[in-house]
Amino acid sequence: MRVPDELTEEEAKRREDAIKAYAEKEGFTLVTIFQEMQQFHFSAFEELMNALKEAEARRVVVPCYDDFAASYHLQTALVLQVRHEASAQVIALDEL
Repeated sequence: MRVPDELTEEEAKRREDAIKAYAEKEGFTLVTIFQEMQQFHFSAFEELMNALKEAEARRVVVPCYDDFAASYHLQTALVLQVRHEASAQVIALDEL
């Protein structure tokens, strides 16, 4: 989940709560919520990919695809990377 400077603490908590509620409703085990604080840094994405591979998790839940990247093309590339390298599905809550 990207956490830009303009995101309030309350909004960040609301987004985390939405992820937790969806995971619980679907019977998923929520392991970690990865947060990226700086735009154009992908350390959280790298941690996510490593965790997916280690835990053999099959789903990634994000508030929206913008949490991967601001650019549509980069969003698509990162979603495809998750799908192909970790065999996981990305679920965007704003599209449900």
